[in-house]
Amino acid sequence: MITLGDAQAASGGRWLRCPFPLDTQLRAGAFDTRALGGADIFFALAGERGGGHRYLAALAGTGVRLAVVSQDLDIAAFGGAILRVDDTRAALGKMARLLVDRHRPLIVAITGSYGKTTTKEIVAHVLAGGRRLLKTPGSFNNEIGVPLTLLDLDGSQDVAVLEFAARHPGDIRMLGAIAPPDVAVLLNVGRAHIGVFGTRESIYLAKAEIFEHLRPGGLAVVGAEDPRLRELAAGQRTVTIGAGGDYRAEEIAFDREGRERFTAIHGTTRLALRAGVPGPHGHVPLLAAWAVVREAGLPDALVAERGAHHAGAKGRAVLISAPGGATVIDDTYNASPETVVNLIRTLAALDAEAKVLVIGHLSELEEGLGESLAAIAPHLAPPLSELWVHDPARPESAAQYRAVARGIAVREIPVLPELIAALRERDRPGVAIGIKGSRSAHMERAVQGLLGMDVACRLPSCGLLMHCTDCEALTRR
Repeated sequence: MITLGDAQAASGGRWLRCPFPLDTQLRAGAFDTRALGGADIFFALAGERGGGHRYLAALAGTGVRLAVVSQDLDIAAFGGAILRVDDTRAALGKMARLLVDRHRPLIVAITGSYGKTTTKEIVAHVLAGGRRLLKTPGSFNNEIGVPLTLLDLDGSQDVAVLEFAARHPGDIRMLGAIAPPDVAVLLNVGRAHIGVFGTRESIYLAKAEIFEHLRPGGLAVVGAEDPRLRELAAGQRTVTIGAGGDYRAEEIAFDREGRERFTAIHGTTRLALRAGVPGPHGHVPLLAAWAVVREAGLPDALVAERGAHHAGAKGRAVLISAPGGATVIDDTYNASPETVVNLIRTLAALDAEAKVLVIGHLSELEEGLGESLAAIAPHLAPPLSELWVHDPARPESAAQYRAVARGIAVREIPVLPELIAALRERDRPGVAIGIKGSRSAHMERAVQGLLGMDVACRLPSCGLLMHCTDCEALTRR
């Protein structure tokens, strides 16, 4: 919790108006007047055509008590305080850092090209069994979402579990400067966003920024299967997770829903664990959680007690029973090449007669299908039964998939209502359907249609990052 005086001191701003005492306490921040959610602080972020400043009049009558702006202006109908700063985004970060320094929670920062949100959720759920914690909600993992999360620090939390994302070099470095981690987890480095970074090496270096602000004596946790990750953490106290690592999984078996049961091993300690997410990668978040649990001084038993029972996150390997009896894996939140391959492997692990992959537009590479296809192609084969392509943004993609698929049928379904109808037709016992696509493709509409929702939205793509079930346009006529 921050006060008006704190906000001014941290940001170095000046008051355009301050009708409240400087010790007035403020909780939570927002940057969208349509989603204030009870926030006391509104940040008018810069952007095209004035950005957030265009919507300041909408603050009238809300509970917002402080507007942070970068222009000299008055909002006649708004009765709260107005703080003028040079850069509203930088001011947000400075306010968050003030609270981090004041309350000094144990900070666990998690990054990687894929799997970081699921790992964050599992780590947080396990830690919540023995600590009072704050975590980044959903995918609030960038230079806006992370500091907004930290504005909720009020001294009652002793751990903050944060997800750090990178779309450009320097992004994770900036997040680390706001919230220096005590535990820095680097899961993996893939090909997502290589169109922005240019080379895989550039992605490695961007992800390695998570170690730059690691507090003295802090712990680096890295994936064991990629030796480059250990190299990037050189000079840090480091443990590895995964095959051949300090924390590893052995005696792995799958249940009927494709979830792993395994023996986790660290030194002479062995734990019988069950993954909460399906697929052959479900043990990795649990191994990360175990490493963090030990660093936090909590008992190993917490991992076994809580690891398989986390709530999960929308669109991230969520198992659903469809109305007709099919098993659906809703993995629609995003789609790097590696997560597409993981979904195919998860389908392979399911007890089903027919295994259908539905794939939407892949935009994570920002340069078309290209390198994604090369990574995915070897897996477009049995035990996968069929590949359905729904990519109205790239009509040529179906032919590209068809050219590399081996022994499976490839079907192009470019129109959303037709895709939903085809899914409903295939919905029966013995069928497993995995649905995947980039965030802009919003493939969760296909999932919702299969489950019986009347899907009104027909956009071929969407710039909103929110999940469709949080958007009124999903069913609005």
